[in-house]
Amino acid sequence: MFMNFTFYDFETTGISPAFDQPLQFAAILTDGEFREIERVNLRCRIAPHIIPSPWALAVTGVRPAQLLDPELPSLFEFTQAIAALIARWSPATWTGFNSIRFDEEMLRQAFYQNLQPDIFATQFNGNTRLDILTALYAVWYRQRVRTAVQN
Repeated sequence: MFMNFTFYDFETTGISPAFDQPLQFAAILTDGEFREIERVNLRCRIAPHIIPSPWALAVTGVRPAQLLDPELPSLFEFTQAIAALIARWSPATWTGFNSIRFDEEMLRQAFYQNLQPDIFATQFNGNTRLDILTALYAVWYRQRVRTAVQN
């Protein structure tokens, strides 16, 4: 039996987990053969104490008016929804691009600041993590070493 994979990404107000926040969480759950099971696209409004980076908004395409949309959940409600989703989709291999150095840190800090008890949800309860960027570095390095040995 293959473990499910979750491919996920955050859009945020900046690059600092301590001073920025996630604005959007998108994820696709697949089975072990990469057949889609479910997908989500969650958004929230900006917390009152956060000042977004103009560059982050340009990169994500989020407009300032969207940040204050009263129809969107608060950051607290957003983190509750993500925590519930992680619990429901577990166990899985949580996969992203630069996810261990960015998305995971942003998720843990958002969980911590919003009183979610399981800040390491993607690491425990049978879950594993895979960072595509780190895997690419490993393949590149291995190929570089192999080429150097052959020369």
